[in-house]
This record gives sequence, C-alpha cells and structure tokens, in this order.
Amino acid sequence: MSVFVGIDIGSTTVTAVAIDIATGRSLGSEAVSNSAEITLPAEKARGRSEWDFSRIEETAFDAVRRLVGRVGAGSVDGIGVTGQQQGCQLFDSSSLDTVGPLISWQDRRTTEPISGDNSYLDRIAELGASHLVSEGPKGFAASGCPLVPGYTSAIIYWLHSNGMLAPNLKASTVPEFFVSRLTGQPPVTDATDAAGWGVFDVVNSRWNRELIDDLGLPPQVLPEIAQSCTKAGGLTKNAAERTGLSEGIPVSVASGDHQCSFAGAIGDIESSIGINVGTGGQCSVFVPETSALRQRDGWPDYGSLELRPFIESGYLLAGVGVVGGRSFRTVRDFFAGVGDSLFGGAGDSDRVYSRLVELAAKSAPGADGIEFEPFFTGTRREPGRRGEVSGLTPGNFTTGNVARALFEGMARQLHGSYVEAMELGSGAKSYLVGSGNGIRKNPVLRESLEALFGLPMRLSSHVDEAAVGAALCASVAAGASESISAASRAFVRYED
Repeated sequence: MSVFVGIDIGSTTVTAVAIDIATGRSLGSEAVSNSAEITLPAEKARGRSEWDFSRIEETAFDAVRRLVGRVGAGSVDGIGVTGQQQGCQLFDSSSLDTVGPLISWQDRRTTEPISGDNSYLDRIAELGASHLVSEGPKGFAASGCPLVPGYTSAIIYWLHSNGMLAPNLKASTVPEFFVSRLTGQPPVTDATDAAGWGVFDVVNSRWNRELIDDLGLPPQVLPEIAQSCTKAGGLTKNAAERTGLSEGIPVSVASGDHQCSFAGAIGDIESSIGINVGTGGQCSVFVPETSALRQRDGWPDYGSLELRPFIESGYLLAGVGVVGGRSFRTVRDFFAGVGDSLFGGAGDSDRVYSRLVELAAKSAPGADGIEFEPFFTGTRREPGRRGEVSGLTPGNFTTGNVARALFEGMARQLHGSYVEAMELGSGAKSYLVGSGNGIRKNPVLRESLEALFGLPMRLSSHVDEAAVGAALCASVAAGASESISAASRAFVRYED
C-alpha cells in the first residue's frame, strides 16, 4: 500500500490530492471552488454565515472524482479528510440526515445580545467563570484556546438557548461529517478537531464534562472521541460510485487542518518552526508534553497563544490568526481603491498584489524608518487594538516602503509568537519551514522572517499541505506508515 488520497474541505476551495508515500511523489491534485454559502444578504450583514452541506459534499465528491480520473481508482489505498475544525452541522442521530444549515466558523451570532448588553459569549463566560484563565485572552483553562464566536460549543449554546436542539439531534463539524458520508458511520471526532469545539480538555484528552454541565449543554449532542489516524470505516458503495474509487477502502478519522498542514509541510516535526500564511497566519511549534510548559492555575500556561493537540500525540503551541493574507488584502484593497478613485481603474487584484511585492522588494530592509502594526481587527489579547503606521516623513512615504513595512510588521508578529512559545517552555527550534501561498508568493515576507528568526526558510516541495497531511493520516490508519511523525519524515521534501 502506498497511494493515499487527502481531502481538504476549505471555506474557499475543496482540494483533493493523491500521494505515493513509497516514492515521495505527489501524483496529482484537484481544487474545486466551494460555492455552498447560502447566507441571505440581510443575514450576512448581521454577521451570519450559513452553508448548504449537501453542496459541500458534492463539491468534495467532484474533486475526488476528477482526481481519480487522473490517477486511477485501483491504485488508491486509503482516504484522509481534513478541514476547518470549528462551526456546527446538526444531524438526526438515527438517519444521519442534516438538520438545518451548516453554521460556519465565520458566523458571529454568538456575539449578539442575549439580554441587555450581554452577548451569548458573555453568558457562556459567566456560566463557566470557574473554568476561565485568570489572565490573558478570555478562555477556559483546560481548552487551550480563547473563547471565540465560531467555536462549535458556542454555536451549540446559541442553538440550545433558542430551542433548536431536539433530543434526537447531534452536532458535527464539516470534516467529521464528510467522513460519515464516506463511510455511512456516525461522525466521531479526534482530539485535533474536538479542541476546536472549545469544551475539550486538551490535557486529559476528553470532553470537559464539568464545564459542559456548567454551561447547560446537552451532553448527547457531542460525538464520541476517536484516536487520530485510525480507521473510521470503509468506503460505502454509494460513496465509491460517486468518487470512482473502490468500495471498502479505509477512510481515516478526520483531523484538523492546522495540524494536517503542519504534518504535510514539515519533515522534522520536533525540531521545526512552522510558519503558514494563507488567509490567516500561524506560527507553530511542537511540544511533546504539557509538563514542559510553564503552569498557571494548575494548567499549562499558553499565554496569548493556543495549545492544540497534535495528531496522535503531543501538542502545537501556536500563534493563530493575528496576521495573514487578510492583512495584505486590506492594504491591497486600499491601493486598488486609490487607483479606482483617482484614475478610474483599480486594475486586476492579482496584479496589484504582485506589484506591491515588487515595489517592496526594491525598498531597503527597515522601510526607511516606517513601522506598520497590521492589527486591523485587533488581537486576541487586545481585541480593541487597531492598525498603525508610524515613522512617515515626506522622503520615505512611498508605496514600496509602506508595503515593505507591512510585510516586516507581519513577520514581527509571527516571530513574537515564537518568542512567547519559548518563554512558555517550548524550547528553541532548529529549522524554519514555510507554507501557504502567502509565503510562497512573497519573497519579501520570507526575507523578513529569515532575518528575525536568524534561520533560512525551507519550503515544502509539495503544495496543498493540509490535504497532504490528511493523506499521511490515511497512510497511518491503513498501516502503511508507523506514525504521523514517521510518515512526515519519510514523505516531506524541500525545494532546493
């Protein structure tokens, strides 16, 4: 057994890849736009984000079917799935049919008022007050993450508070539910996905029943916890017909896209710093045991970072989402708007992106004294913080300097997450590995990161890292690889 398919169900694109772990080669990939959002304009204006799971399902089947047409059905030995580990899809526990729309991780209904000025999130914090960390971003100590709107448990609380959780209903996230569609088995979750629910005890790898009770959530809505990289079931006849694959091939339990990206991009998991810049951005390091970290309130101290279970064992200590492609998009839109307002044409958005990188490359490091703090939507520790540009003079106020200052500001924040991780007890790492289009297509950002970290940046020779990581999970579940770390070490190659 050597050929495995990985499926990454993203909010923008659904990607399927096929890899051969024996040769270390990618056999092909297919990406299909995810156009399943059904949010009405008025609801979107309120911050709602609703999707039709059946459309997501068909898009994923379509991507796999196209891929199989290129690589051949008979060669595939297993399937792995990843995707966003937040959001909520209700389903009937008997029929496994969906009930209502998928509420995505981008939905902000939990920030709406439940009484007076208190939001649903405020009420959740009040009910779980004894579980909150004593300082830093508001969050439950055992959960390893701050309390944010799109986490599954927060959405479940909203549904429960509004009388929308009948006794026969259970909840799932997209990758978990798609695995159910492939296998015909009820959805289960592994620790990497369960951590995104916000009520998972990351240290003891179990649902935090005490917290769940304090929040008044019905426990039957939660899925069973399964081990990462284990078989969720075999491909059903229906799923085989829809994908062109063979009935019965093993399907792995789904794992989170952040963790799969790390596994799919990094060969030496224990000794590397992973920098991923897509729509968002993450700086992540592996920690084998929580006992290595500084302790606070009887729990591992993760500061302003997140402590996420890694696949099979260990953890990722990660700075998540403060800066990324959305930061660059904001600046791009500003310059495009200037062009449109003053000259009647904004130009192609991709061209604006590449031109800003070109101009930044012509500016010297340091951007001639300009500093850019790209906190357009705040930080998790300081949600009210906003972006700032300082050090402007008549001589340095150029497009190239502003663009370089932006990239250097993004690099500072990502490096700051690594510095904080070391202060918390992660230890120093030896290698710097980049992934995501925001890294691959931006040499100025790479240069800025290398200068701050004092390390050359490696780039995986394989793109679509999350889907590759899911395929590696499938290789472990099928018994072709000993562990996820062994699979990554054997498969991942770096560009020259």
